[in-house]
Order: sequence, then C-alpha cells, then structure tokens
Amino acid sequence: MKRIGIVGGLSAESTALFYQSLTRLYIEQHGDTAYPEMVIFSVRFHDFYQAAKAGNWQECAAYIAAALHALERAGADFALISANMPHIVYDDVARQVSLPLLHIADAVAAEAKERGYKKIALLGTKATMNASFYPDRLAQHGMECLTPSDSQKDMVNQVLEDELFKGIIRETSREAYLQLCRELREEGAEAVILGCTEIPMLLNPENSPLPMLDSSLLLAQAALQKALV
Repeated sequence: MKRIGIVGGLSAESTALFYQSLTRLYIEQHGDTAYPEMVIFSVRFHDFYQAAKAGNWQECAAYIAAALHALERAGADFALISANMPHIVYDDVARQVSLPLLHIADAVAAEAKERGYKKIALLGTKATMNASFYPDRLAQHGMECLTPSDSQKDMVNQVLEDELFKGIIRETSREAYLQLCRELREEGAEAVILGCTEIPMLLNPENSPLPMLDSSLLLAQAALQKALV
C-alpha cells in the first residue's frame, strides 16, 4: 500500500473535507479502517492566495513545489494538491518535482466521460473559472466546459472568499449557488463541476439542480485507487 502525500491548507476547510472523504471511501469500500498512510503538508493559505490574487504564479508554483519536496522527504510515494486553483500552476510544479503527482481535472474528466456527459458547467474561484486546465483536459475527451458570466463569477468568488474559506455557511449564498446551477442547466449544462473543494459545503446531491462532479471526492477516489495498487 502506497503512502499518499497531500498538499493541504488551501484552505483548511477543503483539506479536512478531503481527508474525511478519502478515509470514508476506504471504509465504505473495504469495511475496515486499514486506509493508507497519509502525510499532509499544510501550507499557509494566506501566502498562496495573496500571491495568486497578485498574479504572481511563479511564486505560487515555487511554494507548492516546496511543499511537495517536504512530502517526498516525509516518505510519500505519490502526491496530490487537495484544492483546484493551485492546478493553474500544475505544469510548472510538475517540472520542479520528481514525486508522481495526480491532477484533479483528470479525475473529474474520467468520471464525466464514464457518465457520458458532453457539456459540463464549472464553478470555482474566479481564477479557476478563468483558467484553461479544466476546459483543456475535458476537451481531450470530447467534452465542453461551460463557465458562468463575469457577474456570476464575481458572486461565486465572493462567497468563497468571504464565507466558505472561513467556514461560514449562509443560506442566502446556498440559494444563490442553486439558482446559478438552474441557469446553467437552462444553458445546456448536463452536470456541474464543484471546482472548488469548499463548494460541497453549500451544494450536495440532495439539493443540486444538476448532477454533480465533486472534484474533491473524485480526487480522493483516484488517490485511493493509486495507493491500493
């Protein structure tokens, strides 16, 4: 069984959700608590996010690479970044490290392809929604990525920054996200990618107007499969 390295802290809420998802997946699938060993390196969210907001992606990449080097020294056999936005610098990071590294969009694309989707909406931070890594990796499988309008992106991002990153849940924000999903469905979306690992704090299979592709859960499943091989 391989040891999983996790770059966490981006944010604390998403890291806790990811760890919980991975361990629960194992228990559900195997019926015991012999889940793989994990090493978590929790970076300072503030440092990364301020650099990202300033557009200093080179600094972001170096910061994530340093965390991965620490995970390698701690004995991780492979690693992942338990958040979406840092995947903007995935290619730069991968060039700086030797540790095998999973990509969150690959896990999402594999599940979307298996379900037969062709047009998929994306929610996440503004940076993630404006980035190319989801559209590019979905396009490799013949799928289209639909993103919200600029004003809708602002709303999604503000809720993330002001509330979810801090563990705050407001019903008015939940309804705003649900209404956005309804509008994206009207535009032809067949499913929605929860492209920020805090979004499941508001959307879940019981309330979502669209079938969900929970990026955190799918990455956890991919990590578990790799660890057990």
